[in-house]
Amino acid sequence: MKYFKRVFFALVFFLIPLSLFAQSLDDEDAFFSYDRFYSKALMFRNVSKDGSLRNDIKAFMDNFSDGIYAISADDLKKAETKILKARAIWPEYFGTDFLLARLNEDAGNYNLSARFYKSYLNKLKDLSGGRYRISESLIRIMNPYGTEDYDEAHELVKYRLRDYGIDLAAVRPFYTISGFLRALIIIVLLGAGYVIVIYGIIPYVRRRRHINNPPEGFWICRRCGADNINIRKECEKCGRKNKNS
Repeated sequence: MKYFKRVFFALVFFLIPLSLFAQSLDDEDAFFSYDRFYSKALMFRNVSKDGSLRNDIKAFMDNFSDGIYAISADDLKKAETKILKARAIWPEYFGTDFLLARLNEDAGNYNLSARFYKSYLNKLKDLSGGRYRISESLIRIMNPYGTEDYDEAHELVKYRLRDYGIDLAAVRPFYTISGFLRALIIIVLLGAGYVIVIYGIIPYVRRRRHINNPPEGFWICRRCGADNINIRKECEKCGRKNKNS
């Protein structure tokens, strides 16, 4: 909580000279404009200079503001990279998903844009429903004039995607695997691969090599792997006939 208080006072200090930006949804062009994030970029850039901030909060603010500045410089590729990094640091903040949706929309990647819009709406709905108990306070501080209304935002996005022939109801949100979960999956896959190699592939290769290279005067049963003297027509162990005889 002490970090939230520090961020709050820093934001208040730097917000005073900024002009108020009303997050009204009455104007569709204003809602989908990058302009409403420019004040946040300046705010985050100034606040991130506070040495008492936690490293992850500072990293989020730096990447977010860098992404906005890249947008203003029309460097959409760099903007996408920075915003994605910010999103990975703080997945709950819906603003990064909105920006990524807009960036992909401008790049003509409408299906991917729709997935980010869906993710944005889901996070906005979760925030409205009080599901972000830990990070909700900071999100509210970052949006001192209130967050978008979910129902209105949903309608605006739905009709915007309809222009691209996309049904919002059928869109899957863009999921991001957390670093811990990604590491866990990698560990599990490596472990499974190790087991398959040690207990499956290596024994199979050794068995095939043994079958194809039997000791002199013997043949190897392909069913059970038993050694049989050449004069035997059937395997001494399992009874399988020697097809090579």
